[in-house]
Amino acid sequence: MAKRGLSMKLPFPKPPFEEFLEERLKGFEQHLQSERMKSSSIEQRMRGAREFATYLIGRPHRFRQQTKGKI
Repeated sequence: MAKRGLSMKLPFPKPPFEEFLEERLKGFEQHLQSERMKSSSIEQRMRGAREFATYLIGRPHRFRQQTKGKI
């Protein structure tokens, strides 16, 4: 299925908004799977959802993180 990024261990608890976004992303992925979409479509939509969540949090992209589709 969709590749998971390595989660970084923080020395402090995550802010509530980040926890909320993570839970909603999990729910969104489950919703896409229940819609019986192709795995490539799910991966593409999850990448966009994660990119948008990163934008909402205000963090830059990870080094060499793919943010657009492949040609």
